Amino acid sequence: MTTVPRRALLAGAALLAAPAVRAQTAPRRVRFVLDWTWQSAHSAWTLAGDRGFFTARGLDVGIDRGFGSGDTMTKVAAGTYDIGFADTNLLLKFNHDNPNNQLVSVFVLYDASPNAAIFLKSSGITRPKDLEGRKVSVTDGEGTRLLFPIFARANQIDVSKIEFLSVNAQLRDAMVVQRRADATLGFLTTTALNMVGSGVPLNDIGWLQYNRFGVELYSSGLVCRKDYAERNPEAVTAFVAATIDGIRAMVADPRAAMASLKRREPLIDEAVEIQRNELINEVALLTPHVRANGVSSVVQARFERSAAQVAEAFDIPIRPSMDFTYTDRFLPADRKIV
Repeated sequence: MTTVPRRALLAGAALLAAPAVRAQTAPRRVRFVLDWTWQSAHSAWTLAGDRGFFTARGLDVGIDRGFGSGDTMTKVAAGTYDIGFADTNLLLKFNHDNPNNQLVSVFVLYDASPNAAIFLKSSGITRPKDLEGRKVSVTDGEGTRLLFPIFARANQIDVSKIEFLSVNAQLRDAMVVQRRADATLGFLTTTALNMVGSGVPLNDIGWLQYNRFGVELYSSGLVCRKDYAERNPEAVTAFVAATIDGIRAMVADPRAAMASLKRREPLIDEAVEIQRNELINEVALLTPHVRANGVSSVVQARFERSAAQVAEAFDIPIRPSMDFTYTDRFLPADRKIV
């Protein structure tokens, strides 16, 4: 019997293993930026990272906090980040103003926009017309403020009868708590829980959500440059799928989700963020439509109807089709989250 030298055996084994080694590829790096400082909904992505949902799909994802949807869009358009989380209603104006750096929404998280007028119930405000004759704190350039004319028009509010108090975002909600303003405009899931964090019981806070008063807006989702999506369809598809896995995990185990969030931002109050998560589920995420059809199940007629309202609010002289700002081509077939 011929004896094969040990060195030859090792060499042969190395040759056999070489194709497998060559087949392995490094994870694809994706730079991701949020819309604001760390809050409960962002745990969908922190959980996706902690539980290996990105890694399983060949992605290495870095997540940074944001400084507002407008800032997020600007940074994604500039190439500082690959994908961002932002209010997709603002894409219409962005794309109109930046024809050479257009963005596209590839996933919509909130089926119902949390844009709202928020107030203390003791103010006596119960309907949109009650905002007339009131002081309303706003942050100029913020999405809810920019979209307010749609809400006002749909509810026959005389805007000239409202005194708008322009302040920075840090003061806006506090103005209501301190009774220096009767109401404020913002994402109710952010503002209401900011008020809770200041010691106001949630049951003492009221809101007029745009979506329940004639303005059926979709809301925040994942955005990227149109040319990035065309060049990197596998990365975008993988990121969306991992996001949906993260949402399922967040909904199923909110305490684990907030613990994941706290590892990124130790200063968050987990109890407040769990309350915020419950409110988001109630008013924006787990709508009857989403429960029946899955997340990001966008209806074209509704999307284009609300896009026309946004175009009117921003004085944009076009009636946009859905594909001007949104595509469903990167979505998986199964999008059920509950």
